[in-house]
Amino acid sequence: MPRAFTPKEIKAIVAIIRDWPMSQKLTWDGICKASEMVLDFVPTRQAFADKPAVTNAYKIRKAAITSHRDRLASVPKPKSLTAAAETIVRLQEQINQLKAENHLMAEMARRFIHNAVLHGLKREQLNAPLPKVDHK
Repeated sequence: MPRAFTPKEIKAIVAIIRDWPMSQKLTWDGICKASEMVLDFVPTRQAFADKPAVTNAYKIRKAAITSHRDRLASVPKPKSLTAAAETIVRLQEQINQLKAENHLMAEMARRFIHNAVLHGLKREQLNAPLPKVDHK
């Protein structure tokens, strides 16, 4: 009769499942083989069947991997490496532009707050909610 798993071993097996690569298919056979590092033997799927922590981790990770795969499938693939590189460059330029705009807006907000305080407005007044507009 096989020995019972210790809580430490169960925790390690759950960690293996949680860290399972998104690019690899998650199977019970794969989990059993990966568990050999922790247990020093290859358990069967049935050995994990009555371990809720392991089965729950499996279900959650399996759903995450499936969801990730489905999301990747819906993303349009570039026709070539050149097209992918052009997309990357365009997106990096867009990120840099948005960062610059964000910096300018933050600077403007700091200026507004500074000037408002100089003219006697308090922070509470500045953070007051906008009045409701009645469109009748």
